[in-house]
Amino acid sequence: MVAFLYRMPSGIAGDVTRPSNSTTEPQQIDSGTPPTKYGVFVKIVSGKVQPIASGDAATVVYGLLQRPYPTNAANEALGTATPPASGLCDVVVRGYMTVKLAQGTAAKGGQVYVRVTADTGKLVGDIETAADSAKCVAVPNCIFMGGADASGNVEIRFNI
Repeated sequence: MVAFLYRMPSGIAGDVTRPSNSTTEPQQIDSGTPPTKYGVFVKIVSGKVQPIASGDAATVVYGLLQRPYPTNAANEALGTATPPASGLCDVVVRGYMTVKLAQGTAAKGGQVYVRVTADTGKLVGDIETAADSAKCVAVPNCIFMGGADASGNVEIRFNI
């Protein structure tokens, strides 16, 4: 059993944190370019969900890939589940979600950025707190709801 000395975890990446204030849509995963983790921004290409790609503009962001619950048991550590490479998925198009912060220090009301140009130790699609020149784009109507926990999990508000 884990003892929480100072603060409980903020959640698990891809979890909707306030379901009554969120809108989720079922979408088809593009099996040629599937998202590889939950709690990331996705776009729609030819009617199918793909992860944000290198060079994408902020206007292509459609929503956030939601972690399914309940789901079949898997042999993966908590918060590390891999989305299916094909089939249906849930995309949050409006609401609150826990995501994994890759870079920076989140603060309540701070702008959320998504990386669109890879850099040393920084992947396309990572969620960050700053623009980093033109390597990240500001996601419209998306802010942090507070600071991240020790594992980098943080709640964001999207499209509200």
